[in-house]
Amino acid sequence: MGNKSYPETSTPPAGHRVTESPTGPPSSRNHTVLQYQLRLGEIAAASMVLGALWLVSVFGNSLVCLVIHRSRRTQSTTNYFVVSLACADLLISVASVPFVLLQFTYGRWMLGNAMCKLVRYVQYLAPGVQIYVLLSICVDRFYTILYPLSFKVSREKAKKMILASWLFDAVLASPAFFFYGSNSDDHCNFFLPSSWEGALYGAIHLLVVFLIPSILIILFYQKVIRYIWRIGTDGRTVRRTMNIVPRTKVKTIKMFLTLNSVFLLSWLPFYVVQLWHPQETDYRKSALLFLAVAWVSFSSSASKPTLYSVYNANFRRGMKETFCMSAMKCYRSNAYTITTSSRIAKKKSRWDRRYLSSGQSCHQRFHL
Repeated sequence: MGNKSYPETSTPPAGHRVTESPTGPPSSRNHTVLQYQLRLGEIAAASMVLGALWLVSVFGNSLVCLVIHRSRRTQSTTNYFVVSLACADLLISVASVPFVLLQFTYGRWMLGNAMCKLVRYVQYLAPGVQIYVLLSICVDRFYTILYPLSFKVSREKAKKMILASWLFDAVLASPAFFFYGSNSDDHCNFFLPSSWEGALYGAIHLLVVFLIPSILIILFYQKVIRYIWRIGTDGRTVRRTMNIVPRTKVKTIKMFLTLNSVFLLSWLPFYVVQLWHPQETDYRKSALLFLAVAWVSFSSSASKPTLYSVYNANFRRGMKETFCMSAMKCYRSNAYTITTSSRIAKKKSRWDRRYLSSGQSCHQRFHL
């Protein structure tokens, strides 16, 4: 299963810049390294865009995990899935994006064959896990809205669904260890090889990890939207005979619809380009294509925390109290408590009010 789309010698193409390898034993000092021929402005733009997306993704998804962990109100079954999505985004942010940026900055792969395989494996693992977690959320919303009494996704079921998503895609992404690697030119493959083995794996991966889950997600949400649309709106709730769909659940559906749309549109180019891509003998064209795909795909990781803050009021309150600088202002919040200290303060406040009320009534009876 060798990668047949990559050069087998280190002879650079015409017009290619050649540099002397700064490392290696004396006998290999004359080994030439293929550069990606990226201009300084292109490298600077790639660094700024990927760096900004990296900061937003790491900060935002870490904040999602922190708020849900500290907040009693946000620890719902759905938020178990949200934490799993955030962890997958953090995984690709930490274990993939910095190394991709390093590869483009230096114009070659400097971290060895094993690290190349691991980075590409993470690029397959993280989106695959997320799409199956999104499918699990879709199933949860479907039964919560349409059949609230017949089936319920409990916390234990949610944990099992999340674990199954991670294990299934960990196995499905494992062939990346065989198809990817760094060659003699210090180049870590961008795409699957053009051999029939690579094309077969790319087609299977596109079908099982992207197309089938995407179709199921669309079908489930279509049924949910038709159900809500058919029963119409009435004040703060959506009604149909004896069933009541709270407005908050409708807003949650809108949030996940937007999140699914952004995710699917962001990662579609990654899966398509693994099957249809230029020969990697043209390093500059391959590098620019992979860079564009990386920008689009990684923007999904940075967009999720923004969607949560726009659509979820509890998450916004959690962020405010997480960054609250005034302790008195935090502890006065009666609608949303996030720490043990605030709950103790509320109990103490209620006890003080009852004590003062009883003292006033005794004082009034004494004077009467």
